[in-house]
Amino acid sequence: MRSYLGGSSLLPQAIESLIFAESDQDAKAAYWRIDNVALVQGRLSESVYAVTSCLVVGLPFAKAAGRDRIFDLLATIAGGHDEHIDNEIVGSVSVRECVLLMKRCMLIFVEELQRGNPSCVDIVLMCAIYEPSLRGDVIEVFEKALGNPACAPIVDLIENSLIDLQSEE
Repeated sequence: MRSYLGGSSLLPQAIESLIFAESDQDAKAAYWRIDNVALVQGRLSESVYAVTSCLVVGLPFAKAAGRDRIFDLLATIAGGHDEHIDNEIVGSVSVRECVLLMKRCMLIFVEELQRGNPSCVDIVLMCAIYEPSLRGDVIEVFEKALGNPACAPIVDLIENSLIDLQSEE
C-alpha cells in the first residue's frame, strides 16, 4: 500500500502500540508514526482505509492512554481530503468508505461526545452525512448534548454540526 513518509508496513505495529499504549508519551509516539505515514495535513493515502479498519476494531479494546489519540486520528480521517495533489504518489482512498467503517463504533463515539470529546462530534457528524439513515438519530444526540454540562466547552461545535446536518437535508 502506498503512503507518505516511510512504508505502510510500519503501520500495524504503530496501530497496535497506540491501542495498547500504557502512557500518554507512548500514545503520542504511536499517533505520530501513524499520522506521518498514512495522512499528512488531512491529505489521505490509500493506507488510510486499512488504518481506519484496524482502529475501529481496536477501539473497544484500547487503553485509556490511546483512546483520545484514536478519536483524533479517526476525526482527521473523517474530515480528510481523498482528492489531492499527492494522489498519484500515495494512492487514493474514499473518505466515505472510511467513515462507513467508523459507524460500527457509533455508540462509543456518542458516549465520548456526551463526555465532551470534540473529535467525536466530528466523527458522528460525518457518519450522519455519509449515512443519511443516521441523521435523525444524530440530530437527537446533538440536541441532547447541548443540555449536557460536560459538553459546555464544545457547544459551538455541536451547534455548527447541527446546522451542517440540517443543511444537508
